[in-house]
Amino acid sequence: MPSDTTPRGEQTSTPELALGPAPSRSEVTSTLIEAARRVLRRRFRVVLLIRDAYAHLEANTDALTAVWTDLRAALRLLVAWTRRSYRKVSTTSLVLLVAALLYFVTPIDAIPDPLGALGFVDDLAVVQTAVETVRDELDQFRSWEERQRLPASS
Repeated sequence: MPSDTTPRGEQTSTPELALGPAPSRSEVTSTLIEAARRVLRRRFRVVLLIRDAYAHLEANTDALTAVWTDLRAALRLLVAWTRRSYRKVSTTSLVLLVAALLYFVTPIDAIPDPLGALGFVDDLAVVQTAVETVRDELDQFRSWEERQRLPASS
């Protein structure tokens, strides 16, 4: 174990953290995609993830104002998908959104969330990238939502 010296010159031992090298971006991405695929195999897991994402969103509203609307729409899309009321979304988009939400709610990320707004920069970047990537399908979902709100014509 390495040792440090206190202000009085005393030796202290510092436990070594055996964390190993930080994972590469591609390792993190592939891990998140595999986790997203596992979550999507069971609808209740998606529901639990949505619940966690809403809780995380509500707890950090100020830091998330820029992507708030899009993230809420993505969560509504996933809710509709789990209820089987909306199915016009590709598997690729589902995996991407779920992977982004997993990153969003996971406490271990590139910049720790306890650092306040700075800690959410990476979360926001991941969510915003996912939303921009599935923008067309998200817009189609919003149109579908609007049509569901319209009264039926006689």
